[in-house]
Amino acid sequence: TPDDLQMMFARGKAAGIETRGISDHGFIHSIYFRDPNGYVLELTARVDGHDTALDPAKNGARAKLTSWTERHPVAAR
Repeated sequence: TPDDLQMMFARGKAAGIETRGISDHGFIHSIYFRDPNGYVLELTARVDGHDTALDPAKNGARAKLTSWTERHPVAAR
């Protein structure tokens, strides 16, 4: 939940762990930690509209991809 994300962000900072965020991606909010091996870990929380944003019947993703592909053709090799 968004409250859990806030809590984990505060815990990371308090523990001295490299912690970044909270990033708003429109359909989720994210925070990022770096683990002891240097890997970046992401924790997310859904926000209102999440399910609609990910529903292919409602989000227009296919049309957006088709339009982008038409504007950025692959060069002939």
